[in-house]
Amino acid sequence: MKDYAWKIKIADLLNNPGNTDKVEFNRKFLKEIEIEEPWLKGKIFLQWINQDEIILKIKELEFKLKYKCDICGQEYEKGYKLQPNEEIKFVNEEKYPINEKIYDTTFPIDMKNKVIDLTPLIEIIVKNEEPVVKNCWKHSSQEDTDIQKNQDIFNENNIRFWDLLKIKKNVKN
Repeated sequence: MKDYAWKIKIADLLNNPGNTDKVEFNRKFLKEIEIEEPWLKGKIFLQWINQDEIILKIKELEFKLKYKCDICGQEYEKGYKLQPNEEIKFVNEEKYPINEKIYDTTFPIDMKNKVIDLTPLIEIIVKNEEPVVKNCWKHSSQEDTDIQKNQDIFNENNIRFWDLLKIKKNVKN
């Protein structure tokens, strides 16, 4: 059975000032995004700020996604091992209203059940890693060499500045 549970009970963290907690997860899934085996795994650090705020830091996140190459249409997998270490706040919305419903660095705490839901946060992180242009290994290496050739052509060492000055002088006349 697939584990979609991304809710973490934080009652003990909210009730004990200065408390911290470390959470490790393994073989987790997302409903909206298909993750390849070995699925999502990672480490999270939680820290109490006050009875209405918690800071979360994702220390490590590993996953694999399957893409379809934009050039040849072949499916390929790409693995990610992230260590973002960004601080994300979970807050009581009654005390600290979240005006925008597009969460970025502040997410709500379910104060009734004293839980936080990591699903939207993890989905955002995974979606942000998706490349704009999806190229399999055959085409990505070719693209790198083309970029390198273009950089060599326009390399500042190949530009003759004296010729540029001549051209500029002729334009003034």
